[in-house]
Amino acid sequence: MKSKLIFLSILFLISGCSVSTSDYKYIGKENDPNLEFSADFGGGTIPPVHFSLNIDNPEDNKCNDFNEIGYYYPESSIFILAKINPELSAKVPANKFVSIASNYDVANSEYCYAETKQFMAEEGKNYKINFKIEGGYCNLEILDKKTSQPVKVKVKDKCSK
Repeated sequence: MKSKLIFLSILFLISGCSVSTSDYKYIGKENDPNLEFSADFGGGTIPPVHFSLNIDNPEDNKCNDFNEIGYYYPESSIFILAKINPELSAKVPANKFVSIASNYDVANSEYCYAETKQFMAEEGKNYKINFKIEGGYCNLEILDKKTSQPVKVKVKDKCSK
């Protein structure tokens, strides 16, 4: 019995999130931009990376205005009990500013929050949103999917309550 309790305790400590949840409700139009989310940990294991969008009031940068899209998790690990989620995307309103927040947090033992970035999502365009680890730091890269060129962004302060 004691070994089962120890096993369950260890399992709880190493587990991450189990289901990709979303509270994002925007239903896009045909020419609205599409965002495709991914992560690059330089060949290392990718934990579930969570993405949230603020399309309602991105200039105010209030935490309550961000809506979770879900998490990107392309591969499984025996140390993280999360469902594989290799595809994550969302439509956003055309020709409006969008703010994106992203992070990973593995059982509160390993975590990283990238700076929140804001950009103008242009009608008819699609974007690749990539959470990267570079030099030990988290970074959010936003690229025009067609040209693979970086999009002009504004770094936002941490959201406020």
